[in-house]
Amino acid sequence: MTKVLQRKVKHLRHFPDINPLLYLSGSPLDVGTNPTKLLMLVQGLGEYLTSDEAFVRSKATALLSTTLATLDQSKVNASAVTVLVEFYCDRLTDQACVPELLKGLLALSKFDKFTSVDCIKSVKAILALVNVQTYQQTARHYVFLFFESVIKRYSQNLKPMSSDFVFGFIQCLDGEKDPRNLMLAFTLIKNIIQEFDIAQHVEDLFEVTFCYFPITFRPPPDDPYGITSEHLKVGLRDCLAATPYFAKFALPLLLEKLSSSSGSAKKDSMETIAACAPVYGSSALTPYAEELWSGLQNEIFHATGDELEQVALNTLQVITTELSMGVSLGGSNDPVEKFLRPIISDCMTQLQKPEMKLAKPSGKILKACAMASDPACTAITLATIPTLLSQYSSSDQSTRKKALLDVLLDFLEASRVLYGSAGKPTEHDTDFVTPLLTFKDRFFELFTNALLSSNEYNALRLAGVKGLHGMILLREFLSETEISYAIQYFVRIVLEDPDVELQETALNSLSSLALIMPGVVRSMALPSFFEMLPTSQNDMEVDTVVQKKSPEYILNAVTKIGAEPTLFADVVPQILEKLDLVANDFSSTHATYPIALLTTLLVLLRSKATQGHSDLPQYLDNLVPRLIGLCIYPTVSLDDGDSVMKNSEILEVVAGITRVVMIHVDTKAQQEFVKAIFRFFVSEDLSTLAMIKDKTHHVPFTPLRHDSRVSQQNTCMLFSTVIDGCRQQTILPVDNLQLFTGSLVDVAIKSTNVIQRTALSKAVATILNKYNKGGVMESFISQTLIPELHNIMRQEQTAFETREAALIMYTWITKAMVLSTSAIGYDMTGELMSIFSVPRLGKLAADGFNLVIGEQRDVLTKESFAVLRLLYKQRFFNHCVPVLVKGFESSANEVRHNFLIALSHVLRNIPKQVLLTELPPLLPMLVHSLSFPDPELKASTIETFQIITKDAPGLMAEHLSTLTPLLVSLTSAKDPANTMKVRSAALKCLGAQPKSLPFTALRPYKTQVLKELEKCLDDRKRVVRREAVECRSQWFTLNGSIASA
Repeated sequence: MTKVLQRKVKHLRHFPDINPLLYLSGSPLDVGTNPTKLLMLVQGLGEYLTSDEAFVRSKATALLSTTLATLDQSKVNASAVTVLVEFYCDRLTDQACVPELLKGLLALSKFDKFTSVDCIKSVKAILALVNVQTYQQTARHYVFLFFESVIKRYSQNLKPMSSDFVFGFIQCLDGEKDPRNLMLAFTLIKNIIQEFDIAQHVEDLFEVTFCYFPITFRPPPDDPYGITSEHLKVGLRDCLAATPYFAKFALPLLLEKLSSSSGSAKKDSMETIAACAPVYGSSALTPYAEELWSGLQNEIFHATGDELEQVALNTLQVITTELSMGVSLGGSNDPVEKFLRPIISDCMTQLQKPEMKLAKPSGKILKACAMASDPACTAITLATIPTLLSQYSSSDQSTRKKALLDVLLDFLEASRVLYGSAGKPTEHDTDFVTPLLTFKDRFFELFTNALLSSNEYNALRLAGVKGLHGMILLREFLSETEISYAIQYFVRIVLEDPDVELQETALNSLSSLALIMPGVVRSMALPSFFEMLPTSQNDMEVDTVVQKKSPEYILNAVTKIGAEPTLFADVVPQILEKLDLVANDFSSTHATYPIALLTTLLVLLRSKATQGHSDLPQYLDNLVPRLIGLCIYPTVSLDDGDSVMKNSEILEVVAGITRVVMIHVDTKAQQEFVKAIFRFFVSEDLSTLAMIKDKTHHVPFTPLRHDSRVSQQNTCMLFSTVIDGCRQQTILPVDNLQLFTGSLVDVAIKSTNVIQRTALSKAVATILNKYNKGGVMESFISQTLIPELHNIMRQEQTAFETREAALIMYTWITKAMVLSTSAIGYDMTGELMSIFSVPRLGKLAADGFNLVIGEQRDVLTKESFAVLRLLYKQRFFNHCVPVLVKGFESSANEVRHNFLIALSHVLRNIPKQVLLTELPPLLPMLVHSLSFPDPELKASTIETFQIITKDAPGLMAEHLSTLTPLLVSLTSAKDPANTMKVRSAALKCLGAQPKSLPFTALRPYKTQVLKELEKCLDDRKRVVRREAVECRSQWFTLNGSIASA
C-alpha cells in the first residue's frame, strides 16, 4: 500500500494542477472513505511532507488536507485529531504549505473530537505564525472560515483570550479587499462584537471596519459568486450597527460622508445612520442632533430624486424615535424637544407660503417626525396645527387651501401609522390617543366644506374626500354619526358628481371602508346604489329630469364594494329581486341590463374566490338554484314568449356563476346539488322548482332531446357546467353511466342547435375524463363511441351537419383522453388526421387540434378537477408532430394545408421550451405554410416565427433569405388573403428582427424592407398603420452597432 501511495505522490510533482483527492481515489485504498487507513496515509506521505522541495511538501499537505475534508470523521478518535492539530500548527511556519495547512485546520475544526484545547492552540498558532494578508484569496478565505467555525463551537472557551483574539482578527482583516472574504469577515465582526469583550480594541476594530465605507464595489459581468454591492453594503451596515461603542467614531464620519457629492454615498450614509441610531441610543445622538437635521433637510428640501428623499425621511423618523425613547414630554431640555424645535421652525417658515415648492417637503418632514413617537407627534401637532388652521381660515385662494389640506392629510396619515387604524387589530399602546382629537371638529368641518364646495378646482374637493377618508381610518377618532355622514357624502359623489376622478376617489374610499366597517357601508351605500337601478324596461327608456348614472356604472360600483361577506350577503337578494322584476318585463333583445346584473354577481364571486372567502359554499343552496330556475321557467311557458332569461348570453353568465360556486364546495354538497339538477334535466321533473306551481299551465321540460324547444335545448349549457364542476368523487345519479353518456352523444349528433351540441359534447368529454378511473370507460369508448362516430363521419350520404356534429363530439372526446394521456387519445388523434382528406370536414378536423391541445377556460381545467396528467402537452407533441410531418410530405397538394393548420395549432399551444428544442426540422414546413391562402394559418405561423426571432435568433438567421421577403409580401393589403390580422402579425414579426438579429444578417434586406414599409403607412386599418410605424422605426435605426441578442 505504501509503495502505491509513494508512487502516486511522486507523480504529483509532474502534474501541478491535478486534484489530489481525485488522483488518490484511483488507488486500491480508498482513503477518502476509510478513516482506519488514515494513519497509513500519513506514514506513506512521511518523507514528502518534510521534503526539501516546497512544491512536493505543498502537494503532500494538500493530499492530506483534502482527505481530512472528505473523511468520515466520526471514526477518528480524539488523540488522532490532537496529533494532527499539533502537526498542522507546528508546520504553519512553512509558508509554501500554509494555504493547504489552513485547509486542513478548517477540516479538523469541524471534527466532533476537535476539543476546546485544540481550538485555542489552533487559533493562537494562526494569529502568531500566519501573516494572513500576504497570501492568496483562497488561503485568506480558509482563515475566515476557520474563525467562523471555532466561534460557532467554542466562543465561551475563547473568551479568556478575548483581547488577543480581537487584536489578532483585526490584523488578519487589515487590508482585505476580496468581496467573498469581506462578506464572511463582516459576519465575523458582528459575531465577535456579540461574543467577545472588544473594549480594549474598539477604535482599532472600528477603523478596520469603517475603512470600507462607502462601498463602491461593482461586480464584474457574469460574476459566478453573485455578490452585489448591496450585499456588501448591508453587511458593512450591520457591522457598524452592532455596538454602541462605535457611536463616537461613526457619527462624525457619517455626517461628513452625508455632505458628499455622490448620491450613492449620501444614500448609504443615511441608511447607515438609520440602522445605527437605535443601537447608539439617545445619548450618543443628542450631541449631533443639529448636524443631523442640517444634513438631512438638504436631502429633503433639495432632493435629487424620490428615492433619496424617502431615505432621508426614514432616517429622520428613526432618529426622532430614538431621541424620544424613555423621555417624557415637557422638559425644555428633552432631546426630542430640542431636536424638533428647529425642524418645526424651519418647516413652518416654509408653510407660510403653502403653495410654494418647499411647502410639500415641509409637510413630509413634519409627517415623518410625527410618526416617530407619541411625544414627537404631540409636540409637532400642538406647535403647528393651530397655525395651519388659522392660515386656512384666512385664505381665499383654492390652491393655497388645497396645499394646506395636503399638510393636514400628512398629519392624519402619521396618526394612523402611530396610533392604529380603525377596524384593525393594533399593536400600539391603546392608552395613547392622537393629539389630533383636540382638532377633530375643525378638521371634519374643513374637509367637508372642501368636499362640498362648488369650486371648479377639483383638487380641493379631492383633498376633502381624502381627508374624510383619512379621519375615518383613524382608530376611535370619528363617531358613528360622523362616519355615516362622511359615507353619505362619498355615495352622493359616486352617484351624482360629474367629475370622473372625484367619482373614482370616492368609490375607492368606499371600497377600502367596506373591508373594515362593512356594516356601515352596507346600510349607507348599498341601498342608495340599488335605488338608482331600473326595475322595468320603461325605466330604461324614459328620460328623467335628473340625469341618472347608467345601470352599468352603478353595478360596477357595487362590484368594487360588494365582495366582503357581509355586503355580498345583502347584494345577492337585491340583485335577485331586480332580476325577478326584469325577467317578466324585458325581452331577449333587451338583455344588456339583466346581463349586467348577473355579471356583477359573477365578478364578485370570482373576487371572493381569489380572496379565499369561506362563505362561497352557501350560495350553492340560495343563489345557483334560483338562477337556474329563472332560466328554466320561461322555457316551459305555454306561449313560449320572448323572455330575456332565454338569452344565450345570460345563460353563459349563469353558467359562469354556477361554475365558480361549484368548484368551491365539498363532495357532499355537490352530491345533493347534482341530484337536484339531474332531477330537472334527466328526469324532467320540475316539481321541486318553487316558481312552477301548476303543471297544467306549462309544457314538459325536455332539454336533453334533439327535438325539444330551442330555449330548452340552450339550457344544456347549465347542465354541462354542473357536470364540469363536479369533483371526481361526486357520483352522477344515473343507473348506467355508459348508457347515459351514449344517450348524450346520440342527442348531440342529432341536434341542429349549436349551443346544445357543444354543451353536450363538453359534458361527454368531462364524464369520460373524470370517471375513467382504472380505464373503466375505455372499452365503451373504443368499442362503442369511436366506431359509431367514425361511421357517421365517413358516410358521405349522411347530412353534412350530422357529420360535423359527430366530428365535434369526436374532437371533444379526443381532448378528454389526451389530457389524461390515455393511449386511446393518441389513436383518436390519428383518426382525426385521416379525416384531413375528407372534403369540407378536413379543415374542421385540422382546426380541432386547437381544441384538443389548447387550454379551455370553462371546461376540463385543473380548477374544475379534470384529470390533467403531467407533461401531457409534451407527450402529445412528441406523438403528433412526426405523424403530421410525414402526412404533409406524403399527402396531395389540396390536403397539405390541413396538416399545416394542425401543426400550427400544436406549436402555438405547447410550452416555449419544447417548441424551441424541436423546431429546427419543422422550419421549412412553417415557411411553406405562409404561401397558403388560409389567413388563420398565416397568422398562427407568423406568431410562431415571432417567438423564434426573440428566443432563437440564430435559428431564424438561417432562413432570413426566404422568410423576410415572404413577411414583407404579407404586409400588403392588395392581396385579399392578407387580412388585417395577417398584416399586423407580419409587421410585428418584421419589427422583432432588428431587436434580436445581428446587423450583418439584416443589412441585405434593409433598403427593400424600408421601401415596402412606406406603403403600409397608408394602410386603411389604424392597427396596421401603428404596427408599420413601430416596425419602420426599428429598421430605420438598424446600424452596425446592433449586435445579436
